[in-house]
Amino acid sequence: MKPPVLDKADMYRRLAAGEFGCTIPQYFDVGVWHTERPPSVDWWGVRTLTPGGPCKLNCPTGEVAETAVRFRRAGHGINISMMIDRVTEVLLWGEVWDSPTGLVVYGIENPDTKNGATWRNSMPTKGRHWQNTAARMLLRRTLNENSYDDLCELTERYPDHVIEFSAVTGDIGTIKGRNHVVWECRLY
Repeated sequence: MKPPVLDKADMYRRLAAGEFGCTIPQYFDVGVWHTERPPSVDWWGVRTLTPGGPCKLNCPTGEVAETAVRFRRAGHGINISMMIDRVTEVLLWGEVWDSPTGLVVYGIENPDTKNGATWRNSMPTKGRHWQNTAARMLLRRTLNENSYDDLCELTERYPDHVIEFSAVTGDIGTIKGRNHVVWECRLY
């Protein structure tokens, strides 16, 4: 068992250090993003390290630096990462946790990203719950074996935490052979 993740800044530090397994490259500095980003990615998410803070999703490459600087000037730490639905198909947006009554997944299977669905505008109202056997079947249906094992391991290492992830058709994460990326692991 690992120490609990109690705030967003700590979570992002751990995420960047690889503690939660497969994620996507994350940039916390515009200069690093300029030099290390993949040139083939045209769309980015510029998020803040402040819970509920400003966020600009589907930000074109040419607007990332200005957006990040504006967020920093307002006192926010930043996180820049690619918009995965622009480079691969999303099979599931999910939050998984091992509740006192068993495994729970809340999410959207096959989100309609081509028609403007985003995590932020769809999950609060269009998500649904799967529990126990149905939750495991959903995960097995949308994740490859490595990704399934990784998420099960995370629920054991971080009891009572919510693991936020996306299952995708491509192999775009920081660990090869996985078809998921972890966005957050949180107890806050």
